Amino acid sequence: MADVMKLWLGRHGEAVDADASGSDFNRVLSPYGRQQVSQLARWLMTREPAPELVLHSPLVRARQTAETIAGEIPGGAVVLEESLLSPGFSTASLLHRLKESGVDRVVCIGHQPDIGRSLAEMTGGVRALISPGTLAGIEFHSALTSGIGSLRWLADPSWFGS
Repeated sequence: MADVMKLWLGRHGEAVDADASGSDFNRVLSPYGRQQVSQLARWLMTREPAPELVLHSPLVRARQTAETIAGEIPGGAVVLEESLLSPGFSTASLLHRLKESGVDRVVCIGHQPDIGRSLAEMTGGVRALISPGTLAGIEFHSALTSGIGSLRWLADPSWFGS
């Protein structure tokens, strides 16, 4: 790991409601959700070094969010499904996975309430309600350990208009 590990922890973009079958797993991004994620990714690329890896939960809306973000990264990024980001994930397991990744700049896309809980556990802060399409910039200056990450910023999709 370099001197600084940059982690961008986010919730998937706005998704459509569950279809008649009630399948939460297969919910897709709404047109607005795709737009908000694209705008957020472009904003990120003007302010941060490009992520090397984009991890996402197995749910369709998280995969679509990750692919949209990666599509805005000049030269692209590796996009991987990560079951550890499934609803109910453990922050400790995610930090362990990040240590093993061998990269210093990673986007992780998951779901609420896990993203808000994990953000609080990583930074030693207060649990946050993270709306769809929100991304948190976290830096680790030493070990990847709960409670020692620094929250650098929290980007809300409402900043980018409709």
